[in-house]
Amino acid sequence: MSIALLPVFGVVVIGLGLRRIKFPGDAFWPYSDRLTYFVLFPALLINKLATANLNRPELLPMLGVLCLSIVVISVVVWLVRPLMPGSNASYTSVLQGSIRPNTYIGLAGASTLLGTDGLALLAVALAIVIPLVNVISVLGFARWVPRNSPNIARVVRSILTNPLIVACVVGLLLNFSGIGLPLGLSSITTIMGQAALPMGLLSVGAGLQVRTLGQHWQLLTVSSLLKLVVLPLLAFGLGTFFSVDRLALSVAVLYTCLPCSVSSYTLAAELGGDKTLIAAIITIQTLLAMLSIPLLLEATVL
Repeated sequence: MSIALLPVFGVVVIGLGLRRIKFPGDAFWPYSDRLTYFVLFPALLINKLATANLNRPELLPMLGVLCLSIVVISVVVWLVRPLMPGSNASYTSVLQGSIRPNTYIGLAGASTLLGTDGLALLAVALAIVIPLVNVISVLGFARWVPRNSPNIARVVRSILTNPLIVACVVGLLLNFSGIGLPLGLSSITTIMGQAALPMGLLSVGAGLQVRTLGQHWQLLTVSSLLKLVVLPLLAFGLGTFFSVDRLALSVAVLYTCLPCSVSSYTLAAELGGDKTLIAAIITIQTLLAMLSIPLLLEATVL
């Protein structure tokens, strides 16, 4: 069943190829990223959340498993710091690479494998997980790169104004209020949401930086093993132990399988992290995830 993910990663590879041949031009991709991030993906999230059935007992256990898994891996990253080489700035990239998920690939994968219900559950998870991983990442910068300690007010503002979180909140409010999507908004957001997945996946591919590979192999290995293997297996184990519903468990495992998000590079650039290393982590994890995600899903929940 997880072979259905091949087209998802196929689109990522096409994006990489288009960027390599400079089509439609390097100037296109930043605008494409902004359109997808600020308009298309929010429309998709609002559409799914406003009309989803969220009166589900498995929702809270799923969120608990996700949050607990991420916190445990974060603690592990902090504890092994004395044993690992590299600068403190580099280690902030290891922390980000161990916990931050690529939302674009996650939503595309959920849509392909788990249908409307699974996509709606994943959208709810976004509203919880995105703030959590941002807070943990920022704490890492404050601990290991104190000279570049972030302004707390600015960090909180950036989280609260994150368009994906705002879209989740809007969609949930429309759902819980019973308003839904009136006046043709359902059709509008459906059309825009359909454009979000291919545009997002093309942008992921275009953003890969293959030339950064080959450096910091130890740190690349640690972050990739934690993110692509240990974290999803931990989520599966916790979900099984707490008897999480099969669909919700599938969402939790899929979400924890995801490679590191492109937004990690932006945070590293702003707060004094190792930009070269985080670019390499994003690239290698995205490439490895083409194999690891289908294998892990087949071995656990599919």
